[in-house]
Amino acid sequence: MIHQLKYTYWVLLLFIVSSCSNDFLEVTPRNQLSAETVFSDQSGADLFLNDIYGSLPDEEGKSYNYDAFENWGDNAVCSFHWSMSWTLSVARSYGAGSLNPGLYNHDYPAMPFMYNHTYARIRKCNLFLKLVAEHADNFPTEWRAQREAEVRFLRVYFYHQLWMAYGGVPLVTDVLHQASQGDAIFKPRSTFEETYNFMVDELASIADDLPTNNTAGSPDEGRAGKGAALFLKGWIELFAGNYPESAATYRQLIEEMGNGKPYDLFDDFHGQFLEGNNNNKETIFAYQHEPSARTGYRNNYYGPKGNFNGWASMQPTQNLVDDYAMANGLRITDNGSGYDGSAPYENREPRFYQSIIFDGVQFAGQVYQMKEGQQFARNPAAENNTGYFRRKGIDASLVGNLHKDGANYIYFRYAEALLNFAEASIEAGDVSQTVIEAIDKVRQRGGIPTLQQTYGRTLTRDELREVVRRERRVELAFENKRWWDLIRWRTASVVLNQPIYGVDIRQQGGQWVYDTRAIVHTQEFFERNYLFPIYQGWIDSNPSMKAQNGPEWVNGQNPGY
Repeated sequence: MIHQLKYTYWVLLLFIVSSCSNDFLEVTPRNQLSAETVFSDQSGADLFLNDIYGSLPDEEGKSYNYDAFENWGDNAVCSFHWSMSWTLSVARSYGAGSLNPGLYNHDYPAMPFMYNHTYARIRKCNLFLKLVAEHADNFPTEWRAQREAEVRFLRVYFYHQLWMAYGGVPLVTDVLHQASQGDAIFKPRSTFEETYNFMVDELASIADDLPTNNTAGSPDEGRAGKGAALFLKGWIELFAGNYPESAATYRQLIEEMGNGKPYDLFDDFHGQFLEGNNNNKETIFAYQHEPSARTGYRNNYYGPKGNFNGWASMQPTQNLVDDYAMANGLRITDNGSGYDGSAPYENREPRFYQSIIFDGVQFAGQVYQMKEGQQFARNPAAENNTGYFRRKGIDASLVGNLHKDGANYIYFRYAEALLNFAEASIEAGDVSQTVIEAIDKVRQRGGIPTLQQTYGRTLTRDELREVVRRERRVELAFENKRWWDLIRWRTASVVLNQPIYGVDIRQQGGQWVYDTRAIVHTQEFFERNYLFPIYQGWIDSNPSMKAQNGPEWVNGQNPGY
């Protein structure tokens, strides 16, 4: 089992990766250990590897990440009244073109794809692979094969974050050393396709060397396993629009490792995100928190205000709330749904109640009253921008101890694997019963009927596409998935140019009226924004990148910037 804190200060001193030199391996200062010492046995090498795991971007639990990347989309906004949200402010300047690549280096903590930090993580991976190879005689063959596969998986994970954000990037697979290599350390950008091919080939190559069970209680609990490699491969294929390949990859994952072998849906939708259920059967890959440390910030930053005393810095929007279905499985806009605008929170699907705190809900010993004149009425000056708070993943038992959270941050889970399989299959033209069953399995765990029970007929391919997209939104809300979905669907230029809404509940004619109000009137998202700009300083420091021109870049920069 691994945890991010199971390494010590003296080992961390070894992992200096910000320069392009490894001279520190040549002389052993008193406060460092040599590579020969660290890689003399499995325990020392594992300490190095644990540091790489610890450098994975925890997109919720770190002390600096008070305004999450989820707030870039239309699912949530931050509570802070200063400019509503720094994320939103940056996102809007990004869209308006005032995000200057020459000034803005993406050192914003909400961004899991920070260019320089991600390459530092990649260098750690390359250094591990180099040193393990140089000390191969110290390690059993099977152990070495698995650990090398884990590190290659992590390297692909880091690269896929860069690739989604920037497109093709320089592919570095060895340890660069300017003193001995000179200008050869300056790598040009690979194309989008070349980067894609590198990642899927790596994952296909290493999958069988990874453990098949990394769930709670297994010897490899928390490590990257074969399921994680297949999931990431399928996701990269899905993101690139290679639907038949993605469907085949997810089919392999489901058939070989689903249905309890070891992965399956966890019975409790809300409970799967709490500390007591870390690495449950639904979790395929997650950031591992050290239970004894219990220093996660999810509850503090994203929990509701009031007695719970959270910052509420990820507040659900009305846009998201409207996508939760009714208890009968129909959307609120469907004929016969039973939706009542004067009682909008009645008879909604269970995931709504497990994810959203709304007017009249009791949570952590307090009733949240959000009507006009009441404590939690929508009021930006009081840092309640939408009239809703987040409930999903928030642990009501931590009142008074919000920093004492040891819940892992889940990157990949089985429910998403089912939805990804269904989406890829539908886009590839497969609307067979197997695909329908994958969707239904997620819906039924969410507490709503199957598609046949809901609609009483066979849905068209276009209808199934919309079903899957809605399911993704509500099932994966607050898991930092929404932005990338809008990007890969090429709908961001439509969705993110619409207002963001909250709700005012006010008296009118002696009755309470639920009045949807735009809280962000103007957003700007242009075609160029489907890729982020690379910080100009990084391009200027790499002559091989700066000299590149073509369909994918201008002087090494993404078009439009």
